[in-house]
Amino acid sequence: MPSSTETTPKSRKGPARSEESRSAILEATRAELAENGWRGFSVEAVAKRASASKQTIYKWWPSIGAMCVESALALIPDAPDGGRDPQERITALIVPLEATARTGNGHAVLRGALMAAADDKDAGELWRAWINRDIRQPMRMVLAELASKRVIRRDFDLDEVLEQLLGPLWHRICVTRAPIREGFCSDQARIALRVYSSI
Repeated sequence: MPSSTETTPKSRKGPARSEESRSAILEATRAELAENGWRGFSVEAVAKRASASKQTIYKWWPSIGAMCVESALALIPDAPDGGRDPQERITALIVPLEATARTGNGHAVLRGALMAAADDKDAGELWRAWINRDIRQPMRMVLAELASKRVIRRDFDLDEVLEQLLGPLWHRICVTRAPIREGFCSDQARIALRVYSSI
């Protein structure tokens, strides 16, 4: 019987390969969304692109919509430091979406993910959880501080502010399919501050 020093170390190829496969599937999902959108989405095409089985895909995600949303969320960068200026602080929380929409096929991937979130329960829960964690809760803290300093009204409605900030972005991505120009989110933050100004 071998001693503990003679025991062969456990292989780490399994988890590493699983992570590589997962990344390949998400990349293939983004390519499929960019080419065919959510309505024309094909799991078979994703499996073929990623050299993975459909069984693996169905095992790793609760739904195809959730996989589409996860693939889009993986593209969104972390929010930058917003500094002290109110407009910059608000912009910092939503500008990652602008950056994603302006990079490569990001606009098409976001559009597919949003449509999946609207159609699919699991996808919708995943998308809302991300919005809540990365935008809604941080925005609540920023707005509460701005209200305490009387930069904006104290009676602001958080959901209305978010609709004011994100609605135009979703409209461009999903409805008009118009390009997102640089500075778009900064302009939305400026408009929101004007609307909710305490003056």
